[in-house]
This record gives sequence, structure tokens and C-alpha cells, in this order.
Amino acid sequence: MKIIVLGAAGAMAAVAIRDLLEFAEDISITAADSRPLTIHDPRIRAVSIDVRNEDSTTKLVAGHDAVLNCVTYYLNVPVMRAALRARVPYTDLGGLYHGSMKQFALHDEFVAAGVTAVLGMGSTPGITNVMAGALAAKMDRVHEAHVRVACKDETASGPLPVPYALDTVLDEFALEPMVFTSGKAVPVAPMSGSEIIEFPSPVGRMEALYTLHSEVAMFARSFPDLKEASFKVAFPEDFVRKVRFLVQLGFASRETLVRDVSPREMLLKVAASQNAVESEPRDCDVLQVSMSGEKDGKPARGFAESIILPHPVWKMAAGSLDTGVPLSIVGQMLARRQIREPGVLCPQTSVPREDFFRELQRRGIHVSLRFD
Repeated sequence: MKIIVLGAAGAMAAVAIRDLLEFAEDISITAADSRPLTIHDPRIRAVSIDVRNEDSTTKLVAGHDAVLNCVTYYLNVPVMRAALRARVPYTDLGGLYHGSMKQFALHDEFVAAGVTAVLGMGSTPGITNVMAGALAAKMDRVHEAHVRVACKDETASGPLPVPYALDTVLDEFALEPMVFTSGKAVPVAPMSGSEIIEFPSPVGRMEALYTLHSEVAMFARSFPDLKEASFKVAFPEDFVRKVRFLVQLGFASRETLVRDVSPREMLLKVAASQNAVESEPRDCDVLQVSMSGEKDGKPARGFAESIILPHPVWKMAAGSLDTGVPLSIVGQMLARRQIREPGVLCPQTSVPREDFFRELQRRGIHVSLRFD
């Protein structure tokens, strides 16, 4: 099995690569990034690449069994085009709604080429989508689908402990979230929709807020009778306060101000230079999906949940584990052609649910489902 991982020097890619080395049979990995790789194994070939160069990316991707894209989400489309030209199955970590909509526009080209692309295969989107697919399978019609996510980290250190890519977090705080209401997608104010939720232990009571996310676009694409859909995330209060303040000051802006450097670029550089104290991870993610619809002409409701803790052997944080592991699992499914329908697909309709949940369980990630 030959798999290429793009953005291989990142934290989420590190988990995906570790999972591939642990679980994929006869694996050969091409690890591509412009930064040096920290993982060393004879089964890994490290290469340097700039994914903005579609021609060179196409040449590098050619001949692999699957592409795992871990680069910044706004570079997904050129990477997808490279995978399409090379005719190699593709998966990524999500497009933050508007990026996903641009990716959906490539569907017909992928169908014509006979190539499969599964979008948003991390934790959320990703695990949440497959959970939604499992709930929807028990209903004749889906009317509402709502995602609630909580992230709590007791090992966080430094002045701005970031749960995942700060570049993405800034957009989630600064851009207008999209919600699906009365059968239409509409924007709402950033970080609005405050909802106090009692999450399971060890997370507990937290405030969840609307942020821009891909699930809303994906659910609307997959469930034709959908009327309402939303995504909310709960971060630690101190983190929310700090990032909201930085956004208000203008540090989410990409407009260049001084010597061709934007406030966002400056913030990303400064944040990356934080001296975090190395310690065993003690974080937790909670992923929840609630759904309502109809079954045999009667109201039906379902609820799915996953509580993720750090990997006890790998010593990897929950927030990285539940993002990199699903990507690896679906990358392997694509490489084996277990998922082979051509086109640009959503996880809730394309990923074999029972197999996926079984593979998650092998890694210590459990999903529970209940229906009313």
C-alpha cells in the first residue's frame, strides 16, 4: 500500500502517519512538506513540496494508492485537482464550509475521471459525519441534524494554548458561521448562539458557540428533507476570551500592513514560537450529534456521542488523535478500494459505518448511538 501524506510535518499528519505505520499492512509512505519531518522510519520517504504548484504536486502524487491531505484547508482545491489529474483517491480534514462548497463543484470532474474524493475525514468534520450517517440510516427522512463539540485540555501551557491549527481557529472566530434553517443556509454573527451544555465527564459544563464548519454544508447535501442544521463548539473560557480579543484587534486580517506582513502572519509566527512545556497529554474531546426525522411516518430521534481521551501508548493528545486517526482509516479504505464510488463524497454517505467504528475502537475511540 502506497500512501502520500501532504502537510506531513504538521501535528495531525503525525498522528495519521503513526496510525499508518501501526495498522496498515505492507505500507510505504511518502511524507511531503516544505518543513522538515520529525518522524523517521524506513517505510517513510520524506520529500519537499509546495502544494501551490499543481504540476509538481500531480507528478508527486501519481502512482500512489491514496492521498491524505493535511495542508491548510484553503489549499484543498489545488491539491484535489492534482489528485484528480493523477487519478489517485483523495481525502482531507475539511474545508470550513465555503471551502467544501468549492470542492463540491469538482464532483462531475471526479465522476468523469472515475476518481473518489472523501471530504472532511478528521474528527469534526469526520467522525461526527459518520455518526450522523449511522443515525440517518435508521430514519426515512432527516429533518434536523445538530453537532456539538467540546474541547478541554488540562495540560495546556503557554499564553495561547491552541487545540489545533491557529490559522483555522482564527477563521472560525472571525468569519460568519453558516446555519441551515427553514431549509436554507444563512449566516449568523461570529461566536453567537451561546448555549450552556453539560457535557460528560471529564469535560463538564461549558459554553458552546456557533462557528463556521463543514458539517452544515455536508448535511444539506446528503439529507434532502433537512430543515435545520447547526454546528457549535465549546472551548475553555480563557481561550475564547483571548482569541476573541485578538480577532477584535484585527489579528485575523490577511491584509498586509507593515513590510508586506499581515497581522495574521505576525500572530501565527509569534504563537508558533511559544515555549510549551512538554508533558503527558491530559485533554478530552466530546463529539455529539443529535438528529430528528421520521420513521414509518412517525417522529424519530437519535443521538450519537464519542468521548476521546489521549492515547495511553502513543502519548498523543485526544484532539490530535481523533483528527489524524480517522484520516488514516479512510485513507486505507480508499487505498484498498473499499470506498470506490467516483465523485466528491461526504463521509456520512460514503464511509462504511460499521467497519469505520470497528477500526476506531481498535484505537480506543468508542462511539455510542441511541434512538428514541
